[in-house]
Amino acid sequence: MRWDKGKAVVAAVLGLLALLAGCSGSGGDTTPGAKPGVGSSAPSPTGASPPRIPSSPDLPGVPHAVDFASDAGGFALFTECGKARCRQHVAVLDKGADSWRLGRSPLADLPGGRGITAGLMVLGPGRALITEGSLALPDRTWFTDDGGHTWRRGSVAPSGTTPEVPEEGVLAQDCSRLDEEGNNCEASRLLVVLPGSGRFEVLANQPPLAGVLRPAGQTAGGLLFASGTDPSSGLPALAVSEDRGRTWRPARLTDSDKHGWGIRVVSSGDVLYAIQSGSLPAEEGVKNGLRALHRSTDGGHTWERVWRYRKGVNPLSTVGDPVAAADGSLTIHGEMGGVWRSTDGGRSFAEARGSYALGGSVIVTPLGFLAGDSFGIGSYRISADGIHWHSFVLGDGD
Repeated sequence: MRWDKGKAVVAAVLGLLALLAGCSGSGGDTTPGAKPGVGSSAPSPTGASPPRIPSSPDLPGVPHAVDFASDAGGFALFTECGKARCRQHVAVLDKGADSWRLGRSPLADLPGGRGITAGLMVLGPGRALITEGSLALPDRTWFTDDGGHTWRRGSVAPSGTTPEVPEEGVLAQDCSRLDEEGNNCEASRLLVVLPGSGRFEVLANQPPLAGVLRPAGQTAGGLLFASGTDPSSGLPALAVSEDRGRTWRPARLTDSDKHGWGIRVVSSGDVLYAIQSGSLPAEEGVKNGLRALHRSTDGGHTWERVWRYRKGVNPLSTVGDPVAAADGSLTIHGEMGGVWRSTDGGRSFAEARGSYALGGSVIVTPLGFLAGDSFGIGSYRISADGIHWHSFVLGDGD
């Protein structure tokens, strides 16, 4: 199985690490004011203040996965490594708390030098699921519904079927066939992670797509997206559900790029963007290539391809989710700290001013956009509207 959040991409999968403490986004840090929009994956209106997440630099180690619930509580996974072993910690932010606390961790110590394979899903206030194992085939899960005070061992196998994705439920990818090397999925279906128990169930009505089915995002208005392959053309394709996964319809992309391998959808109000990643020619020197960008203003019924890969033209790569801000701009974070911003609906991009300080990756959470980069010092930024940002620090950086 390969796990992927419907509301928000799992922070561990994206490798969210750090952004320099105190760095400001395009709007800078703001003081508390209007309540930010929560409980959706879409940005709040222009001018919304960002959530005020407290810093906790006394927590041991470095965070490698951070996620939030709609009540501004959250969970984080930490790793504290010495010469011989690495300890794995879980930190919890309770609703309204002024600092994070160490919760009980179900994760065992690891030998020094071994890779971290734990992933995190927050399933609502006080509820979270930790997965262990490879990204393609996790072999253990742990669930808490009391803010990390206790964890119970779960199963990685689905226990039945469900007709829909409940509120705060998560879509996940269930890989049914791996490639010959055992590293990449070649065929999959969608599962639902139930928010009250952390159990996995098969979504009864699967999207009308072939090949590798993946969750592809959702909007504040309740649209769910899945990506896969068009059964007739063999090209990358999208499907959309307007009733929490009970039924699906094709969301036909114009000029879908045959070299693309995955699609993610983000929204800002009534505008949807579908970003298509894939392989680029070796001379471009990137691993996470940006193949095409599509735009819709009618709920995904029709799409316009507004941008496509051209030799040497940035953005050449994409990491994490694009930031579709409330001012109409679209920002793409690329490899090597590159940040590219569009003010014309994704048709053209310019390098963002001071992009090195803004580089890294972003995921969409129920609180808004969560940004981190590759410095590994445990600093993050969060924004409700993609314009105004608040910085916070987690961990001692060691």
